[in-house]
Amino acid sequence: MSKKADLDSMNSLHAMVAKQLAGNLDDPKVLAMAIKFLKDNDITVDVIESESMMSITESIKQLAKEAKESPMSIEDLMDMH
Repeated sequence: MSKKADLDSMNSLHAMVAKQLAGNLDDPKVLAMAIKFLKDNDITVDVIESESMMSITESIKQLAKEAKESPMSIEDLMDMH
């Protein structure tokens, strides 16, 4: 018989995962996981309305371009597992 985790435990786990991902965004694989994490949690932003998000978008594009492997698009990063 399995017991479901309580809401506080799930919120805590979610926060820990988010912090771990945020602390390692210089790694293209972790960046891809972070993008998927945001997508899976329906976290979106309108880049046109947010200058800071425009900066993040450019940073993501630059990281993808500089990846040691062949350059990846944002879509490629999001599709990585």
